[in-house]
Amino acid sequence: MITGTLRFVDLETGSWQLITPQGTYVLRFAKRPSDLKNLEGKTVGIEGKIRSDLMTSIMAGKVLEVESIVPK
Repeated sequence: MITGTLRFVDLETGSWQLITPQGTYVLRFAKRPSDLKNLEGKTVGIEGKIRSDLMTSIMAGKVLEVESIVPK
């Protein structure tokens, strides 16, 4: 589980990001949780897989494919 602060960056198409002491992750969701906006700015734990085989137009960090997200 990776723990950090969830934020939405409203630049171009926008992106959800997880900010951690180790760096920033760009979040990729198979299905975006409906309550995600309520978690913005809060500390969350994310289970997922770092996808080094993917690239995005958001040049903010590694892609983290989210399996689950929980408030901390």
